[in-house]
Amino acid sequence: MPRKGEFRELEELLSEVDRNFTEVRRRYPRQVRCRKGCTDCCYAPFDLSLVEALYLGRAFRRLPRRERREVERRLAKYEKDWERKVPKPVTPFVLSTVRLRCPFLDDRGLCVVYEWRPVTCRIYGLPLSIEGETYVCPRSGFEPGRAYPTVIFSEVLRRLAGMSERIMPRGGNLRVSLIGVIRGEFPGAYLLSEGL
Repeated sequence: MPRKGEFRELEELLSEVDRNFTEVRRRYPRQVRCRKGCTDCCYAPFDLSLVEALYLGRAFRRLPRRERREVERRLAKYEKDWERKVPKPVTPFVLSTVRLRCPFLDDRGLCVVYEWRPVTCRIYGLPLSIEGETYVCPRSGFEPGRAYPTVIFSEVLRRLAGMSERIMPRGGNLRVSLIGVIRGEFPGAYLLSEGL
């Protein structure tokens, strides 16, 4: 798994996001319905910043061989479903309408990289503002028209882009698919075997 401190800035952001999630769940327990065994967020396709792709890619490469093979098996289905289900051009709205099982979700309904999961997975149960539109988990109890703490996703992306830019020139503009992370095929993937 990624060595402690190697991704310090990202890990600080992940901790901040986790604290925010915990606080919103404490204040709105009837609205935030995330519980162990709920996998709704595991069927929402997304892409990653370079820093997240490297973090998740390193975690994946350090899983036991058998688990990696199972992820790769599920990835084959994910790729077919992506081609069949995702309309082009791909936009945040388009992705919000598609259901694809994440290849990291095992057959018991558990995430095999849970500790290293990306920001998107960590904030899924909270209201999100994306390009001026608010999105909520369909299983949540957030009511339309009421004000709730909302994650401004562009701010999160800005911070991730800054971290990515410090890793590699023009890295802040990269978006990496789960397919690219698992296959190790994306600009900057050579950094998976180097220290940061």
